[in-house]
Amino acid sequence: MIINKTEKIARLAYLFGLLGLFGLFLGIVISVLVEYIQYGDKYSLLQFSLSELGTYNRSSTAILINGGLFFGSLSLTMSCIFGLQMSQRLSGGLLWLSLIITFISLAAIGLFPLNVHHLHIQAVSIYIYFGFFSAALCIIECAIKRKAALSMPFIFSGIILLIHGAILSHEYWRESLGAKPISDGMLFQAIVSQSPKPEVWWLSILFWCSIVTMWLWMLSICRWYFLPHRQMKAN
Repeated sequence: MIINKTEKIARLAYLFGLLGLFGLFLGIVISVLVEYIQYGDKYSLLQFSLSELGTYNRSSTAILINGGLFFGSLSLTMSCIFGLQMSQRLSGGLLWLSLIITFISLAAIGLFPLNVHHLHIQAVSIYIYFGFFSAALCIIECAIKRKAALSMPFIFSGIILLIHGAILSHEYWRESLGAKPISDGMLFQAIVSQSPKPEVWWLSILFWCSIVTMWLWMLSICRWYFLPHRQMKAN
């Protein structure tokens, strides 16, 4: 009976996870494609951030990407809540709680676009910090379990850790790339919007890399942790 209940929870987590990933993928990909079709060479992911793509009165596809972020992230939050119910140790519980906060903040990025400046910046900062904590906790959890089935979540969590660590330590390496100084307390503002725009805006690129890697990370968790026959191997 306990095994059957666990399998049901894992299946729900898997389905909500895939639904959320599909929502994120659809909203972001369609928005980026439309921007390239409309503006051609004037639009570049090397310069324009995710937040600018979701800014109303600036982007014609803002509602698509914001909707994808909001509903996709809420579905992923539900997936993580089911994952929390499956957790059997403190490290696992902390991981799922951290992921829940991460995806709630990602949903808030879509709910409060850059037009709602203060709330958007707060949501971005929470996403960066808790994404970093989640990745660190996932590495610890995978190291404790020592299961080959969790190798992909381990690898992607390591990449997330590096990306978010690079964002948070931007002031330490920006000078080596010839970047201009960022005023105190303006890091998260610089992630979402920068003027004048350099040809390559590293904080924006890292933020895009974070979103893509987070998507792949959750896909690996759904594939290797939530599927019933995989889940039994992972525990």
